[in-house]
Amino acid sequence: NPNVVTRSSAKQSKVRTRAQQAATEAEQEERRVKLYGGYRSTGKGSIAEAKKQGKLRMSATSQNGTGAGGDQRRSSDFTEVQLKDIFQNAQSGARTVRGPTGILYDERFALHRCLWDTNYPECPERYLRVMERFTIGQLADRCQFIAPRPATRAELLTKHTAEQIELLAQTHGSQDEPELERLSSHYDAIFIHPTSYETSVLAVGSTIQLVESVWSGTVQNGMAILRPPGHHAMTAEYNGYCFFNNVAIAAQHALDHLGTQKILIVDWDVHHGQGTQRMFYSDPRVLYFSIHRYEHGTFWPNLRESDFDYVGTGKGEGYNFNVPLNKTGMTNGDYLAIWQQLLLPVATEFQPELIIVSAGYDAAYGCPEVCVC
Repeated sequence: NPNVVTRSSAKQSKVRTRAQQAATEAEQEERRVKLYGGYRSTGKGSIAEAKKQGKLRMSATSQNGTGAGGDQRRSSDFTEVQLKDIFQNAQSGARTVRGPTGILYDERFALHRCLWDTNYPECPERYLRVMERFTIGQLADRCQFIAPRPATRAELLTKHTAEQIELLAQTHGSQDEPELERLSSHYDAIFIHPTSYETSVLAVGSTIQLVESVWSGTVQNGMAILRPPGHHAMTAEYNGYCFFNNVAIAAQHALDHLGTQKILIVDWDVHHGQGTQRMFYSDPRVLYFSIHRYEHGTFWPNLRESDFDYVGTGKGEGYNFNVPLNKTGMTNGDYLAIWQQLLLPVATEFQPELIIVSAGYDAAYGCPEVCVC
């Protein structure tokens, strides 16, 4: 009776089905290899197998001497490639023991001020109000204090010219207010105080100190409350309240002396940090991500390079991300969308070893310069 299924016939049917399935898979694999090249897979797919096959393909490409596009490749080009399991990284993070949060501040950061304009936006109150909030919330008591230090001349020279360093150093302690104002007028949005050199050098060294403390594991993370700021400072020009680029120098220090290979700089100041962007524009080791008010170039610093299509050059192409805001009145939802839909996916793919945030004061609620939120 054809409608009766016996144990023997069922077993034979299952064997035939498996054989047919195996034959179909073998045919599909043969076709895939023929059309697309590569190696036949063995057994079920796995992350480990994918990594193995990827390394084999890269090795074969290097042995052939040419890759896609016909450009010459060396075997050493592939030895530094690491295929990472992002999910495994996330799983291992669950076993991480939380360390202390570092905090760095110094009363000397309140000395720097404009002598000829008491209403200048970049003022000591920016620093003092932050410290007041810390006192009210007793936040400093819950953090590990990191002692500030001045930067060395060698550290400043990694990102600035000797001429710019000497020019500011010569103003240290000067009581010639007209001369300080005259010199300041040569730059965009700059005032020079008799203590500007001292506080600027202290801000750079303190940023480096914080980075070293995080990298060494002394603290898990931390914040440096300091001024003058730095992200507008360019190699040979003071700009936008900034003399020396604190974050850029600290990042370069990590690359040169700490063994760091991948650094993510997140800049949420309301203005674009063109100084930081320029300093790493061709360096793939540093990914610069800036969210800033732009308004189609009508908002300061009014630069074309602050737009979204400036993505890096040379080896650094694809490692510069600008998120220019062309409208005001942005809400928390707008910012969260940028973090979740842009920054987090980019950071996940880049896998930085160190993250440095340029937390500009003028992104704070209530700042008259912001008008974004």
